[in-house]
Amino acid sequence: MENTFYSDSDKQRKADSEKARQRLSVRDGFERDFGRIIHSSTFRRLQSKTQVIGIGEGDFHRTRLTHSLEVSQIARGIATTLNVQAPELQNNNKLDTSLIETAALAHDLGHPPFGHKGERSLHKHMQAFGLGFEGNAHTFRLLTNLEGSEGTGLDLTRATLLSILKYPAVISSLVHPSIKDEPPKSSFFDEDLAAFEWLIADFTEAEKAFFMQVSKPNTNKHIKTMTKTLECTIIELADDIAYGTHDLQDALKLKLIDLELLVTTLQNRKANCSDRIIEAIDAFILPADPKSRINELFADLISAFITDIRITKRNDFLSNRLKYCAELSEGNHSLLEDLKNLVVEHVIFSQRVQTSEWRGGIIIDRLFEAMIEDKRLLPELDRAAWIKGSDKVNARIVCDYIAGMTDTYALKIYSRLFESTGGRLFDI
Repeated sequence: MENTFYSDSDKQRKADSEKARQRLSVRDGFERDFGRIIHSSTFRRLQSKTQVIGIGEGDFHRTRLTHSLEVSQIARGIATTLNVQAPELQNNNKLDTSLIETAALAHDLGHPPFGHKGERSLHKHMQAFGLGFEGNAHTFRLLTNLEGSEGTGLDLTRATLLSILKYPAVISSLVHPSIKDEPPKSSFFDEDLAAFEWLIADFTEAEKAFFMQVSKPNTNKHIKTMTKTLECTIIELADDIAYGTHDLQDALKLKLIDLELLVTTLQNRKANCSDRIIEAIDAFILPADPKSRINELFADLISAFITDIRITKRNDFLSNRLKYCAELSEGNHSLLEDLKNLVVEHVIFSQRVQTSEWRGGIIIDRLFEAMIEDKRLLPELDRAAWIKGSDKVNARIVCDYIAGMTDTYALKIYSRLFESTGGRLFDI
């Protein structure tokens, strides 16, 4: 039975070549998108990019790759559960789990080496050229331009791209001029406006206005976007759940967070949570040795969060992805925010992580300065794209190259350029 939740427009690709249409395949468009992400070099590089804790700190904790795989699995669980439970998704009106998995796998592709410090460093340098950098916007650039075929990227379907577009506004429209050290949350750069315009071309004018609405200007904050597609809200919830459970589990293992602090956080929020969350918390804290049940706690919390998610109707638009969104109940959402804040306060802001991030920022700074000064430090294809006198184009070339590096490769390049011992480099 055909799934009527998605229109023909959702399955369109920007390039959609005749050769691609003639290929024999039993897979649908969303399954082909999944394959394109899995087989991309950008996806493979996530194995050597920092998630929360630097990759040099051990081999147990999550990298960007394992985090993306776990987000994908959680997102699929949410979609599968909603397809069974949500009244809005009955009969042949279902979320496509391949689409959800694909978008979840791709949601972090654009993050540069060394986490958010690397992101802030690149944004600082790009501002000097009247541009900017943000990891989500670079994800869109990779998928629509850099990865795969030149100019079209991986040529994913419209629905998949909309599922990844977390902050639907061009970066220059969101920047507060006084904030230099932090980029606004944006899903595309000014150079990629044409790809975005194709993406939303089939929305009505009212749908475009709803999708692109932003907050009012603030005296000391960047402007924020306010709307995400249904699929994107599911992936954001899956990302938050992974961050507040799996990354917290890593922090406990590495003794960055004390077990008693976790117990206190759970006890403080328990009363306002769903019955399944309460059961999971009680099963963890009531035994004499809760430490032995850490793995069971996080498995139970993930399952409870997934089953609590509901679909909410936002409007009467024709587009299902704009008509609906996915949400957690208020009590469970508050608990999840507290768990995420534990990671922020006791891991991200810890000396151990901050010193690693600081070093990463210095590495990015020096690489950018060297490469913008001398294009001969760039790969051959990037040197060929260099345009004399076009500073903005050249700055983006350097930024794209550095953003695509893994933490390990950035360290090797830095060592070869700036350290007396050098660094042996292999073609990567």
